[in-house]
Formats: sequence, structure tokens, C-alpha cells
Amino acid sequence: MLSYDISKAGDDTLYHFLYRSIKDDILSGRLEADAKLPSKRPFANALGVSVVTVENAYEQLLAEGFIYSLPRKGFFVGVIQS
Repeated sequence: MLSYDISKAGDDTLYHFLYRSIKDDILSGRLEADAKLPSKRPFANALGVSVVTVENAYEQLLAEGFIYSLPRKGFFVGVIQS
């Protein structure tokens, strides 16, 4: 499962820190296209944040085309065009 040190968020909101961290991993290739992202609830529990924090981060990534969702399957890394 993905893991990020939420204590490094500093003055940033938790959801934006998480969004930025995942986005950076996608852009750097650490997260490959079509890789499944963790389910919201277990991911939130592992990070020690609310489910809403993860939902907001995923929604921003979705809106920007970095991830996509499949009904009842979850969220996946999108194909990034260079």
C-alpha cells in the first residue's frame, strides 16, 4: 500500500499534500499507468486521516486526468501523455 508521511504536510491542507504526493509519484513514474490505488477507507486508516481527505485528493486527481475510476473496482493511475 502507498504510504506518505502526513506530518510533512506543514501548512498545506492534508488533502492537498496527499494529492500532490500521489501526483508527483505518477509524474515521476513511481506509480505506473493502470496501477490500482488503495481503497479510500483502508488508505485513510493507514495514513491516519479521514476518508474525506482521501476522497478529496482522489477527486482532484480525477478532475485533472491523473487517475480514473471503474465502478465497483476502484481508482487507477491514468496514462500520462508526454
